[in-house]
Amino acid sequence: MSELTSDQHHMLEQYDQLLNTISEGLEYLENNITEEAPPQTQQVFEDMLLGLEQVSRSHDQMGILFEEREEVQPLIVDFHEIVQLLQGWFELGTNEEKRRLLVEKVVPAYETWRTQMQAFVKPYIAH
Repeated sequence: MSELTSDQHHMLEQYDQLLNTISEGLEYLENNITEEAPPQTQQVFEDMLLGLEQVSRSHDQMGILFEEREEVQPLIVDFHEIVQLLQGWFELGTNEEKRRLLVEKVVPAYETWRTQMQAFVKPYIAH
C-alpha cells in the first residue's frame, strides 16, 4: 500500500463521507418522492447530482493515485453505469415512476457499489 500525502488522505476521507451522504439523499428521495412530494425533494435531488459529480471528479484523481490497483477501474466503470441508470429519471413523467426507478434499480446498484468502493478505500483512511 502506497503512502498517501495528507491531502490525498483528506480527499479520500471526504470521498468516503460523500458516498454516505449520497446514500442518505437516495434514501430521502425513496421515502419522499410521491405525487405530493415536499418542495425540498427537488433540492435534495439536485444536491445528490452535485455529489455524484464530485464523486466522478474524485475518480480522476483516484485513477492516478491507485493506478497500480487493478480493481479501481472496474469500480469507476460501475459508478458510471449507476449514473446512466439515474439519467432515466429525466425521461420519466410521474414521481411514482421516478420512485420505482430509485427503488428497483438505482439504489440497489448504488448501495452495492458503495459497499465495494468503501471497502477499497477504508484501509487507506483507517487511523
